[in-house]
Amino acid sequence: MENIGPSGREQDFRITRQAAKITLGKVDSWEDLNTRTEEEANERFNEETRRLWSEFAVSGVLQFDKTEGKQVLRPFTDLDGRSAIGILGLSGIDTDNLTYVRPGQYLEGAINLDTGDKSNVVYNEDTYTAFFDHHAKGAVVTSTSEIVYKTMVGLGLLEKSDALDRLVDFVTKIDNRQYPAEEFLKSAKTILGLQRDLNLDKMLAYFSDHEKPTEELSPEEFAKYGLSDSAENQQRIVDESMATLDRMERQGKVIDTFYGKIVLNINNELRTGASAAYVRFDGIINFTPERSFAVTLKEADFDEQILKDRLGDKFQGKIIRGKMWLYNDPEPLKVSQDDIIKAIL
Repeated sequence: MENIGPSGREQDFRITRQAAKITLGKVDSWEDLNTRTEEEANERFNEETRRLWSEFAVSGVLQFDKTEGKQVLRPFTDLDGRSAIGILGLSGIDTDNLTYVRPGQYLEGAINLDTGDKSNVVYNEDTYTAFFDHHAKGAVVTSTSEIVYKTMVGLGLLEKSDALDRLVDFVTKIDNRQYPAEEFLKSAKTILGLQRDLNLDKMLAYFSDHEKPTEELSPEEFAKYGLSDSAENQQRIVDESMATLDRMERQGKVIDTFYGKIVLNINNELRTGASAAYVRFDGIINFTPERSFAVTLKEADFDEQILKDRLGDKFQGKIIRGKMWLYNDPEPLKVSQDDIIKAIL
């Protein structure tokens, strides 16, 4: 796995120390942590951590609801969020008290996962609000799962292992789209293509047996990991996605821009989004009229100042890691799809 930040072990120590403040901020009495030996003190601290880390929030998923005619927040999260929750559970922490929030927002007083636009571990002592996140502007490439994993190991709540190392590296690369786009075409044959149906147990079983997520599996292996139905469904998704992409291109929904050929995906017509679009093209505009948008690029980086100069007061949203420009705040959009297209021509 890549280091969280430029200083490696020093940075790992910093996030562990910051996470320890979450426990210390909730302890009723310092006497609860008094012991005779360092080993007893660590055990007592871990017991208190497992007891006191009890309220969580995670980034939910926004989806367009055709019945309501708008985007709604769904009570589930992506692979990074699920994996972070799973790692906490593997560490003995109960995450049943879990609230789903809009991406980027947070719940005051809770431990917020994969949301809040922070970097690494942040704890606000005044509000007892904590963050495990990697979406701050300028943050290095990592994932919430990687941050949680290193924190749990650093606190002594979880044993480091090769299988967990491979699992977290897999989640981090998926979350940052570091696998070749062409892998989508054979995604029904590998665990890489089945991320929507993966949980920590299935991934741990797989990475205990395999080193790479791009190995093509046999039907017997898919059955072993409980993924037979997922593999069959994924092949249908791949076939439908590429047919939809062909139709959209014929309909003029692939636009030549400064950043390359970009797919215009209105109201989630191409349901697999960037996963399919990146196989042939350079980016995608996911646009929900009057509600939200996300423009993502396969290779190029946005020039934020150019976007602001071209849109003026209409500019909305934020640039994440250079390759994603998105807006999903509750207030209606000021920009139209035409405005966005003109800004990237």
